[in-house]
Amino acid sequence: MVARIVSNESLHGLKPDLNAVPSELVERRNMRDGIVHGAFFHMATAFADPFAIIPLFLAGFTDSRILIGFIVSLVSAATVLPQIAVAGHLRRHPGSAKRLMLGGIWTRCAVWGLIAAVILSVPEPGVMVLVAFMIGVSIYSLAGGVVVLPFKQVISGTIAPEHRSSFFGWRLVFGGIMSIMAGLLVQQVLGMQSMSWPRNYGLLFLMSFASLVIAYTAMSRFRFPPLPDDAKTPQKSHKHALKRAWQDYPVLKRLILIRLLSGGLPMALPFFALFATQEVGLSLASVGLFVAAQRGGGIVSNLIWMPLGNRTGTKPVIFFGLLLAILSVAAMLFSESMLAITIAFALSGGAMSAMIVGFSGYILELGSPEIRPLLFALEGTLLLPLYFMPLLGGWVADTFSFDILLIVAGVLLIMALITAATLCEPRRGASACGPCAGAGQDGTL
Repeated sequence: MVARIVSNESLHGLKPDLNAVPSELVERRNMRDGIVHGAFFHMATAFADPFAIIPLFLAGFTDSRILIGFIVSLVSAATVLPQIAVAGHLRRHPGSAKRLMLGGIWTRCAVWGLIAAVILSVPEPGVMVLVAFMIGVSIYSLAGGVVVLPFKQVISGTIAPEHRSSFFGWRLVFGGIMSIMAGLLVQQVLGMQSMSWPRNYGLLFLMSFASLVIAYTAMSRFRFPPLPDDAKTPQKSHKHALKRAWQDYPVLKRLILIRLLSGGLPMALPFFALFATQEVGLSLASVGLFVAAQRGGGIVSNLIWMPLGNRTGTKPVIFFGLLLAILSVAAMLFSESMLAITIAFALSGGAMSAMIVGFSGYILELGSPEIRPLLFALEGTLLLPLYFMPLLGGWVADTFSFDILLIVAGVLLIMALITAATLCEPRRGASACGPCAGAGQDGTL
């Protein structure tokens, strides 16, 4: 792993008297700050959940599930657009990672604060507010695309492979606890008779903004790994490097296919809450219970994913996450009561947690530090269709029915599960995982 934090104030924002901090202290600090960031970031997303809260907010503007699915897709889709360019910039200017990260996170925070202010200040929003909301979430997503590669760089460079499942897992555990608290507040806010649409959602978005301020303050404290000795060595062309990475790591193609097929869950999930409130007839206040159940499912399941990922690798975590996703969709298909829908949400929470821990840990174990940003960027860019799965789900639900949507989602998830069984395990140094599989097992990266 990292031996020391270098003394380069201009590149890393560190003071000279911190230039000899042992790697264990760096790892411990980044683990702590990363968990705080994860806890409050997940709380922020619970207040503005793209799969529960935002679809209900958008239902005040339109009955079109296609439009709702499209806007939900924008929350994440634009994330992929800058990643190839950011990867190229980091290859040329590796010391700029922290500056990129800080610019991205505070842009995201400011945008969400403006969204909350607009919703609260306009009592009866019309089309222009809807357009402004779409522009805002697009900027929010684009800034996320700038942040993701520096974030993965600092994690892969300072957190040992055998600790990464714990890192992602504890982020989800504490994030789940904070999200359950947020879910209870959502239940209270949406159940208030004195606060109607859209001000009730504006208040939730304001709470999301406040949580982001805390999350990004913790993230700003990350200490980045030192630059490699050859950081200023002339690099081959960015296009050549991308092509070489694609050829040398064929497992990346299979991983991307599995992730695309796993989109069966986000294709159906945004419409769980709409189905519960519009077709089953449950109250808006029950959505808070669903959010809490989803995050609670993530907490409980992470008690399994963390030791499993640390000891055996991330392949089985991915496999069991897909299995839970199939069970979630099946539970929703046969649900006719609040209890059944709550179980479906809880299962989806466990599934999403497993896939976050599994997929994040898997790609972090592929490649060397020099090639890894390119692998991240290739994966992120080629996953663009994944982020439009809610749009596809809205079209299927509008054109056919909610039941057909669930069946299609289940078929995709079953295909993903079958394909995931064929993945190699990079932790074991399997040659099928590429030339640098298992890098970092000896404590170096």
